[in-house]
Parts: sequence; structure tokens; C-alpha cells
Amino acid sequence: MLINSLLKPEIKKWFIKSAESELYASNLYKHIANQLQRLGFFGAQKYYLKESAEELVHYQKLVDFVNDMADVLPVPAVPAMADRVTSIEDALNISYETELDLMKQYQQFYNEAEEKYKDCVTATFLIEFLQIQRKSVGEYGDFISRFQNNKTDVFEFDEYLSEA
Repeated sequence: MLINSLLKPEIKKWFIKSAESELYASNLYKHIANQLQRLGFFGAQKYYLKESAEELVHYQKLVDFVNDMADVLPVPAVPAMADRVTSIEDALNISYETELDLMKQYQQFYNEAEEKYKDCVTATFLIEFLQIQRKSVGEYGDFISRFQNNKTDVFEFDEYLSEA
């Protein structure tokens, strides 16, 4: 017996968008890591490679949830990254904006799941992602503040990121 999807089509669209966003973030952080390696910031490179891997974990959680709901997420194509990152400060600002956009996306997804579609199962699942994004936004905000307080010793900050 084939079980029909337990997800409303509108909810599945949100999951597809979220999966694309998580894979985009993973590739973006790999790109940033490569750019920072080129600049000699090996601690930041290490940090961003770890961040890239973490985004793949988030992607897989979305895939697993959709599977539990008797459906499958397509694997999206992710655009190539070509922009040059010229400093750690660039990387931090790009990352902060990326995580903030993800947090806003999950907030909207949660609100629609809960209020518009009355899907408490999906809304409950999304709470973890809201907390992940809150923490990420806060972490990048802290990194930006820390970096701005001592721009003269960028290699000290690079070492700090390697241990973060």
C-alpha cells in the first residue's frame, strides 16, 4: 500500500524552499572558506568549513522530516558562487545577513504552518530551526562586535575563529 503525503502542497513548497536555503548556505560557507584560505586566514577557513557541514545537517533534518510525512524533497540545484570575499569582515557581514534571512524565512514558515494551515506537527518541528537561527544570528553578531573592537589584529581574530 502506497501512503499518500501527509504534507499539504503549500507546506511542502516551504520545505523545498528551506532545503534550497540550507544547501545554498552550505555552499556559500564553502565558498567563503575558499576565499579566506586564499587570503591566508586559515582559522576562519576552518570555521567556515565547519559551518558548511552544519548547514548540511540542517538540510538532512528537513529531508528526514518530509520522509516521515510520507514524501520526498527534491535535491535542488544550487547556483555557483563567484563573488570575491576580500576580508574576514566581508565574510562576517555576509554570514550575518544569510543567517538573519534564514531566521526570517523560518519565522514566516512557522507562522503559516501554525496559523494559516493549522499544522501543529510542522510548526513544532520548526521550533528547532528557529532556535538554531536565533543562535546563529547572535553568534555572528557577537563575532562582528568582537572583530570591530580590534580590527588592528585580524590574525588574532582569525585564530579565535579557528577555535569557535
